Amino acid sequence: MGIMAGIFIGLAFIAYITVTQTLGTNVDPGLSKLLGAAVFPVGIMLVLFVGGSLFTGNNLAFLAFITGDSSFKDVMRNWLMVWIGNFVGSVFIAWVAIVGGVFKSVPMANKVVAIAEEKVHLGFSEAVASGFLCNLIVALAVWVTFAATDATGKLWLCWFPIMMFALSGFQHVVANMFVITAGWMISPSTIAISDMVMNNYIPVTIGNILSGGIFVPVAYYWLYLKKQPSTVAVATN
Repeated sequence: MGIMAGIFIGLAFIAYITVTQTLGTNVDPGLSKLLGAAVFPVGIMLVLFVGGSLFTGNNLAFLAFITGDSSFKDVMRNWLMVWIGNFVGSVFIAWVAIVGGVFKSVPMANKVVAIAEEKVHLGFSEAVASGFLCNLIVALAVWVTFAATDATGKLWLCWFPIMMFALSGFQHVVANMFVITAGWMISPSTIAISDMVMNNYIPVTIGNILSGGIFVPVAYYWLYLKKQPSTVAVATN
């Protein structure tokens, strides 16, 4: 399931790159990002509708530990296995895309390398903070789909939050796994593996966990679940 989710996010990023490859040089950069961000949510939609385990969404599983429904060990095991699965799927689809000639045009190749280079040269704290902002949105986007009872409702509920994170350029570790790996495969001399890991994968993973894995579950546990017994008692009295 983790591998499939990595593939879906990679496909969504290909669509984003295809839309924005040269658009930013001809029109306002914000509009270019908006048009690219409009197609990116398809990756999350595939995860939600056909099945997949996405690390950023699975960070919400920490709530199960808080409520006592799962052990800390099980949550950590889930996160680790899904992270690895996402990485495998992302690397696989990056390789297939390159073999398939998706990035053979100069604008496409340049766009991928430019995005990858920008991501691997982030400062550690910058990457953590951007990762935090990303999964603050993504975790809530996944959560809010539970309010819908049909596919149309789930589609519209997840579309706009995911589009917002992609438009804002926040750091999503699974999306980064794809684009940084693709950039490295295209131009290995300009991207160091150590920078991929130390400047992006690790700090962005930390940031994603801090928001989607800790901040959101803890905040809403305290706001709703923790107070539920006392609320019931008051209502009964």
